[in-house]
Amino acid sequence: MMDLVQALNNDDIDLRSLGNIISKDPSMSMNVLKIANSAFYGLPTKVTTVEQAVRMLGTNEITSLCISVSASRSLRAPRGVATFDMKLFWDHSVATGVIGKILCSRLNLGRWDSLYLAGLIHDVGKVVLDRFVHDVYKEIVDLTFKESISIREAETIVMGASHDEVGGWLMEKWRLPTVFGEVARYHHTVNEAPEKSIIPVAIVSLADQLARLKGHGFGGDMNGVDFPETEGFKVLEKRNPDIVNVDIVKLVWDLDDADIEIEEMERIVNK
Repeated sequence: MMDLVQALNNDDIDLRSLGNIISKDPSMSMNVLKIANSAFYGLPTKVTTVEQAVRMLGTNEITSLCISVSASRSLRAPRGVATFDMKLFWDHSVATGVIGKILCSRLNLGRWDSLYLAGLIHDVGKVVLDRFVHDVYKEIVDLTFKESISIREAETIVMGASHDEVGGWLMEKWRLPTVFGEVARYHHTVNEAPEKSIIPVAIVSLADQLARLKGHGFGGDMNGVDFPETEGFKVLEKRNPDIVNVDIVKLVWDLDDADIEIEEMERIVNK
């Protein structure tokens, strides 16, 4: 995965170099073609080569999608090792990434490269905590259902630390571009995010909450949210004041194809 991370940090990487990195892994190449030809992008013509996929979707987008698959592989628990419900976790993570891209497009929030990947790995700190202190983290997940509180609240009660802090630290260790660490670290505290990354942080924060609304949740906090009062919504409203006239909940519920895209991306990421 480090070759891909270096590529994502390199604004000048060319199509051929990226194609060569991807082509070293036949499984990765196959997934790139599957993703490029999926409903997620709806390209007008069938993509038949990695180079064509990179040319049509761009180096940042393809690199992010490849890292998504690699991250899923690297975070899998070894066989026989106890873990929380990873299927539920990835369902929520993929949904957050997909809905984040939809929000960005439908609400005219500008172009934010790698937004899907930022959404996909925003909760990766949960995996780290579960892997290192599984018995304790199982108690935390159970507490969210029992008390109907957020998993972040339960983490703080039980451990005094939360997954967003750990996620931000891990993004730094992986040497991903700064925005990924800031999305992981601040998606629950949007107003604390640095100005340069506050928009993608706000998008992922709102997508995180909307994913729960659509039934793609993780943990027990499924309470209703007054979206216009959330930090994420208020930040995005400043970027595009017309958002106040949009029924965000209806917008997401009406996206029938979103569930298809989520299922398709989840299948590819977790292959």
